[in-house]
Amino acid sequence: MFGKNAVAFVFLLFLMTKAVVVLGQEEEVFTDSVSFIGFLGSQGEIPGLEFRLVDNSGKEFLDTSSTRSSEIWATHDFETALLLKDSLWILNHVYKIQFLVYGEPNSFTAAQEHVANLLRNGDIEVKTASNLNGKDYISLASKERYSPLFTGRFAYLDNFKAFTILLILSFFLLFAFGMALFMLIYKAQKNRKEKLLLLYDEQVIEPLSEILFEKSLEELELLSDEELYKSFPAKQLQKPLYVQVLVKRILTLNKKVKGDFKLKLKALYRRLKLDKISIMKLQSSQWDTVGMGLVEINEMDLKEALREVKQLVNSPNFQIRSQAVATVLNLSESIDLSFLRDQTYPLSRWQQVNYLRIIKYLNTSRDLHINVLFTSNNQSVRLFGYKLVRILGLTDLLEELEGGFESAPYLEKIEIIKTFEYLGIPSEIQLVNGCLKSENTALVSTAAKAAGAIGDDSSAEIILELLKDGPDFRLKLILLRSLLSLSRELYNQFIDENPTSDLLRINKHLLDPLLKDV
Repeated sequence: MFGKNAVAFVFLLFLMTKAVVVLGQEEEVFTDSVSFIGFLGSQGEIPGLEFRLVDNSGKEFLDTSSTRSSEIWATHDFETALLLKDSLWILNHVYKIQFLVYGEPNSFTAAQEHVANLLRNGDIEVKTASNLNGKDYISLASKERYSPLFTGRFAYLDNFKAFTILLILSFFLLFAFGMALFMLIYKAQKNRKEKLLLLYDEQVIEPLSEILFEKSLEELELLSDEELYKSFPAKQLQKPLYVQVLVKRILTLNKKVKGDFKLKLKALYRRLKLDKISIMKLQSSQWDTVGMGLVEINEMDLKEALREVKQLVNSPNFQIRSQAVATVLNLSESIDLSFLRDQTYPLSRWQQVNYLRIIKYLNTSRDLHINVLFTSNNQSVRLFGYKLVRILGLTDLLEELEGGFESAPYLEKIEIIKTFEYLGIPSEIQLVNGCLKSENTALVSTAAKAAGAIGDDSSAEIILELLKDGPDFRLKLILLRSLLSLSRELYNQFIDENPTSDLLRINKHLLDPLLKDV
């Protein structure tokens, strides 16, 4: 019993000791001297606290403005004491601030503790930047009991701003989740498609090789549908991806093989009804699908689709338009270039090169009536026609070019003169000489080049007159080269009479055998 009472007594004694420690703890108001000095400067007058100035010897500063000269200066405002101390220091009078607590001199620490006690007891009201109307909201808030702004399960939905933020966050989370899900599905579908492409490619290679190397064209045409569908199952032909792989393989082989192999591939293409799929692609709203259909029709010689192809030769889409024109040129038995004449879109250089390659191949076996291009309302088409005359050497069309020369714009005149020069037609020198007198520099330059190839003495005289007018360096080089080819005597005479630096440089260039074609 005595042991239990002793334990209880010790426990109570321990609690009392800890209570004294807890109750004796006081909140630290100022962490350091700097925070205390800042508080004194911002607070102003503090009850029971005064400030005065004393020198190093302890002598107080006297108030000279007082009626009694012996009165000691003191103030309740720390900022006032600090300003006076600084002003006296400027006058070489060293003073320090002395703290007075209830009129008695005290140390800095005692003054700090005095102010701290006032703050703990709530005897002074702290002046802060947020307390502009004379109220200390921080002190007032510390005395208020905390209560949550939102109460209830759906309290956040009652506030518009909180609801908006919640909605945005929800949308962001849903969007992020949807994007992640989409990427996963897309990746899975892509992997699946790649695997199917490899699988289908393996399935079509063997039957294609068997048909090409083991069966003749007659055997392929007489092959029954049942036997054909054993190699290419009808069920598989219903799958767009399988058809895509099969068509790609056939087109690739068609580009590499010749003779009977090509005929077998084209026959197989029709037997599997892939030609109808290619023609149906022309009705697609996607330009790449239409373009692929045109390529397939062109490669497989599907002439029955010409009617649909001709409707696309003036398509707004550049790729479709280019491929449609090339397909019509390749597949038409009787070429009528009126469809090219009626083009409303300008022909690019790439299109002209592509069409030229096809027309150059067809020109030997078909009458193309290229002169219909001269009457086109599209200038690029007319220029293309002039280039065809020059490249294909169609001298029988030169009379038509000469007839329309006078009314042609400068750009077309330049192209026609290039044609006369390339074909070497000296009978057209009068036209060339007339162009040498033109005001258009580009036309004069082209005519000067042509004059050097097909000109005569009259051309040399005109060129000599042009040189005397002092043209620019580039035109001067062209004129001198043509003059040198027409009359070496007139050329040397002009150089001797005009030994300028430009002419000497050009002369040296033209007479150098290594630079004559540069």
